[in-house]
Amino acid sequence: MISYCIAVYRPTYARLLLADLVAKTSVPFEILVWLNVADPVFDQEVNDAIADGVPLRVIGRTPANIGMLAYKSLFHEARFPLITQIDDDVVCISRGIAQRAARLFRQFPTVRQLVADVWQDEYTTGARPPLEQYRVFDAAEGLYAGPVDGWFSIYHRSILPVLLGVPMTRYSSLGATVASHLAHRGQHALLDRGMKVFHVIGPQYAAAFGMLDFEIEKYRGLNRTDIEAWYRNYSPDNVFTQMAARRIAAIRASLETDSPTN
Repeated sequence: MISYCIAVYRPTYARLLLADLVAKTSVPFEILVWLNVADPVFDQEVNDAIADGVPLRVIGRTPANIGMLAYKSLFHEARFPLITQIDDDVVCISRGIAQRAARLFRQFPTVRQLVADVWQDEYTTGARPPLEQYRVFDAAEGLYAGPVDGWFSIYHRSILPVLLGVPMTRYSSLGATVASHLAHRGQHALLDRGMKVFHVIGPQYAAAFGMLDFEIEKYRGLNRTDIEAWYRNYSPDNVFTQMAARRIAAIRASLETDSPTN
């Protein structure tokens, strides 16, 4: 039913994501990864998962981070009707996402891209803009039209030619680019508030996962000086540090609820 495509650059996050995908997917699935990093420990974990029967395939690997360029190969290898682009700093998801997406694609034939909502609190936006920037597409289903991207973007297989044809660069807003192409075809890319993920954005949560220095260097290498400065200027918050583990556990617990499928 669903192909999960992930370009892995941050094993610290990705190992959590892989475990969550396996634990919370109850329909036929596959996980396709491109390894943008040389990490012997993570390589062994991937090999162990494959040996244990996890439907996981390594599509390619590069010694340097090629970023979004990996997704063309990942999409090309996807076998299932639902093709999902996932950022490797998504660490957990709600249940029943594949079933919900399949139903919504049947119910709304012009909708060909669904983007999961994100956990938001005072420490993270999850990369989603405020809801004021969206308009209601279907209130009952929690579907909204507005700015979307590829943090957790599910595509209907019928648009595979679009996925393979859009221009990609190492650092590009692939999900937003696909959404723009769909709009020109009279089709829709929507935010779906009926499915949710924890997308680790912001220096507080990055620090909680031990990834603050890594993120600073990543954004420096991408010449994203605005985000680099945001992370670099973060001063550790003792109050947040003390409650971080409990807070992350609470987020995980909140995402145990099934995505509505009926």
